[in-house]
Amino acid sequence: MIPLALWSCSLLRLRQTTDYSYPAVRSLAPVQDRLQAADAAAPNVLLTDVGQVSTPGFAALFWRVVYRPFLPDLKRVLVIAGVNGNGAAGVEYTLGLVQELASPPGPATLYDADILPLANPWGWVHGVGPSEKGVDIEWDFANFASHESRIIKRFLREKRYDLVIDLREDPEATGFYIWQYGLDSTAASERIVGDLRAKGYPIEADIRRLLLKPRNGIIAAPMWGLTLMRFFDRLTLSGYIRQNTSYVVYSVVTPTVLPLADRVAMQRIAVETLISEYLVAPGPPPPARPGL
Repeated sequence: MIPLALWSCSLLRLRQTTDYSYPAVRSLAPVQDRLQAADAAAPNVLLTDVGQVSTPGFAALFWRVVYRPFLPDLKRVLVIAGVNGNGAAGVEYTLGLVQELASPPGPATLYDADILPLANPWGWVHGVGPSEKGVDIEWDFANFASHESRIIKRFLREKRYDLVIDLREDPEATGFYIWQYGLDSTAASERIVGDLRAKGYPIEADIRRLLLKPRNGIIAAPMWGLTLMRFFDRLTLSGYIRQNTSYVVYSVVTPTVLPLADRVAMQRIAVETLISEYLVAPGPPPPARPGL
């Protein structure tokens, strides 16, 4: 029954329709200005790109920000935002993070970072979730039908990270929730949820379209589920990274019904907690099940 349910959920996602007449609702120029300002302000921040997204009448670089404090034996994190073009909070948070990393490195920023601040430029400019071809990029990491997913796949080749964070948004959710993949411990996720709840932010309890439901705002996905989704050619970005690039992968999800400032604040709390847990705090991280 579970494989059948997963397969039916996949079919629902595949049957999306896209109106290609979407007007532009945002400009990439302010994003580029902020990234270039951080690059110019600090020698340890470098703005580069890993490819280009081009469609008729539209072209954009697929930006990558490299942060290096130039110290030995630092752990590595990858932060990805904007895979769903209508998820503005992740993009806004990562732009702020890049600006913060342009300051002199301190105890809380002693790690190496790669940041993909806008993984769906066309969708973000036009305020829609999928790519220009109507592909849900987040779920395109078995077939790689979109140019964006192929760029990310090529970028990830032969890379390894101690922590990967995928910043996402959900238009159907009413509260925060977090995915983790194949980890034995939910301690870090519980700290995030507890902190957010203490600050008065809502925590999601039920997303009807999801097979796995949040428990106290946490979805602990098993590794066998990722294998099953690959079998049905329906693997998410985070699932692909968990299988190929990192033992420790989280998807931080905020509800678009809340004000942008609240969503950015929730993502900040989650990211800072995860970085403290896995990159700069003493002691080993919670054990992860084999799966790479």
